[in-house]
Amino acid sequence: MNRLWVRLAGAFLAVALVAAVAVVVIVNQSTRSSFHSYVGQQNLANSSGDVIDRLEEHYASTGSWDGAQSVLPGQRGMGGQGGQGGQAGQGGGPRFVVANASYTIVAANEEALVGQKLAASEQDLALPLAVDGRTVGYLYQQMGSTQALSAAEAQFLDNVTDALVMAAVGAVVLAVAMGVGLAWVLVRPLRHLRQSALAIEQGRLGARVPVTGTVEFQDVAASFNQMSAALAESEALRQRMTSDIAHELRSPLSVMRSQMEAMLDGVFPLNAEQLAVVYDQNLHLGRLVEDLRTLTRAEAGRLSMDLARIEPGELIQHVAADFAPLAQDQDIALRVEVSPDLPAIRADRDRLRQVFTNLLVNALKHTPAGGSITLSAAPCETGVRFDVADTGPGLTADQARHVFERFYRTDDARQRDRSGSGLGLAITQELVRLHGGRVWVESTPGAGSRFMVELPRAEA
Repeated sequence: MNRLWVRLAGAFLAVALVAAVAVVVIVNQSTRSSFHSYVGQQNLANSSGDVIDRLEEHYASTGSWDGAQSVLPGQRGMGGQGGQGGQAGQGGGPRFVVANASYTIVAANEEALVGQKLAASEQDLALPLAVDGRTVGYLYQQMGSTQALSAAEAQFLDNVTDALVMAAVGAVVLAVAMGVGLAWVLVRPLRHLRQSALAIEQGRLGARVPVTGTVEFQDVAASFNQMSAALAESEALRQRMTSDIAHELRSPLSVMRSQMEAMLDGVFPLNAEQLAVVYDQNLHLGRLVEDLRTLTRAEAGRLSMDLARIEPGELIQHVAADFAPLAQDQDIALRVEVSPDLPAIRADRDRLRQVFTNLLVNALKHTPAGGSITLSAAPCETGVRFDVADTGPGLTADQARHVFERFYRTDDARQRDRSGSGLGLAITQELVRLHGGRVWVESTPGAGSRFMVELPRAEA
């Protein structure tokens, strides 16, 4: 089955089998080797007690190991014990060696062994020879062939092997059971994620998954929830935009239809004054359609841009000069502040003028008579920052969060102006984005608003 939990369980089974087999083989071999060594050492200790005593007496009387081979079993001239030892020392029987304190063989019942050094494994099994409380040498019994075990000893090794096999089987079964359970737990968040994805596919945007499981699954669940919330918000924005577009188009069309019906019915005279009303509504409808077209092309990145090197101070001076008469008519002071040594920027002059035009139009709408608007430019870390600050009523945090959305108007804007398209700030945001910059607003209710635009400097 091509399922994740099955593959995880299979992986646990494979790892458990390999580990169990390896443990059984290694432990069994180690146990057998250690047990053989133990039995040999015990046999040596049991059968060589008198040999150890004679060797220690020999060293105590002579002060060295010279002639010690005559004491070892298997040497001629030792009487009955020597005959017995001789039988043992021939063929595949045991060979006795005496090593000094540095483990060098100094005596043996086979002359060829003298001068060799005991191996590390042999040193661990050698029996110490002590004189006056000081270790002066070691006695070791070398086996010519594998030592035969008694029936009880062989049965012990068989029991150990059986216990290891049973423990390995139990460990494998336990590992598989735990693997299946763990795999099921790990896969459960994926099932929740799949169900929520199907819900989104069926149109239920905003579906969420529980943020549980490991850190990685929690990160995925949190990202999915953020995506789902963004989709739901985008869908709500789309529906609201569709409704707003229909409302904005309906208003001028309704006015034009009512005016023309009134003229056709003879309620209003068919003269230039009445036609001017229809014409104004037609112009408003054209501006709305053009703003929608501009915004759509900007969002799609298909708006043509004629980029050139521009001096920012000169640009805002021209824009301010265009709006000076409008500000004067509304009794609003329009000030321009330009920092010296501004870096040049690379931008489309007409599109950038449209950005500041939209911002100044918005500021004029919200600034009362006697107030002021300040248009400034100053260098920043990335290039140049432009500020359009007014002394209007300001925005709440919620209004500031939505002010760049299509057709969004504050309550004050709805009361004071009904001729705008509601797309100026949305177009501004997209044009700034196309220039590689960013635009944002800082505002406090009752203290005015400050719209800020950052644009990167032109490369040399």
